[in-house]
Amino acid sequence: MTAVSRGESEERLLGDEAVTSAYAQNAEYWIEIVRERLDPYQDRLTDPALLELLGDCRGLTILDAGCDEGYLSRELLRRGAAHVHGVDTCAEFIVAARTHPDHRPASSTFHHADVAALPLADTSIDVVVANRLPNGIAAPERRFAEFGRVLRPSGRMLLLGMHPCFYTARTERAGGDTGFAIDAYFGVRTVQQRFEVAGRVSPVPSVQSFHSLETYLGMITSAGFAITRLLEPHPTDEMREQDPWWDEHFVRPLFLLVECVPYRR
Repeated sequence: MTAVSRGESEERLLGDEAVTSAYAQNAEYWIEIVRERLDPYQDRLTDPALLELLGDCRGLTILDAGCDEGYLSRELLRRGAAHVHGVDTCAEFIVAARTHPDHRPASSTFHHADVAALPLADTSIDVVVANRLPNGIAAPERRFAEFGRVLRPSGRMLLLGMHPCFYTARTERAGGDTGFAIDAYFGVRTVQQRFEVAGRVSPVPSVQSFHSLETYLGMITSAGFAITRLLEPHPTDEMREQDPWWDEHFVRPLFLLVECVPYRR
């Protein structure tokens, strides 16, 4: 599939329900991928980068925004987090998280809710983690305002997502026509594609919406955050030497990791 650009009105008609619907139909697929640790990007690249930036989380209350089937929440608890709130709009993921054998109800709560309308109290969270949370289509800035609302003044927000400057459909990364027009970049781009991991193809195409880097970072700062670190997780020279898969598949930056703190002038 290729990246296509739509006008604002059409994007809003498409709406966030398209993102959620796609993930619901792909839920069983993603649960298998995650639990069998089949995704090298996640297992060997993005998770290590995110957890290294997070650092010591002992005793903290953490929001896992877009928690999927709960694997990161469980890892944060293993690392000593006091309580983790997982939030996802996909009911299938929440059921999978709640019924996992390692679920600890006393120290983790999974909410079937929108991250743009969190069922959490003001200033109740030490760290917000949004790990590969699909970009919202309608009013994506609302999620950052909600993250700011629930975060304590001393807290942090970590955002790991697809790189807004370089992420394109898989076929385009393989060397085809990029279709990357400048007007599309500074407007809204939507990438719809099936994912393929370890030879397994998702049942339906995912739906992701992208804004320019300045728009994306502007949403964050307008919500009252200061950006303290910006990283682009990528394979090390050692990883590339040990496994040629990286040189074949990681041909441009695919991920952006941003650390933020609450800031008021």
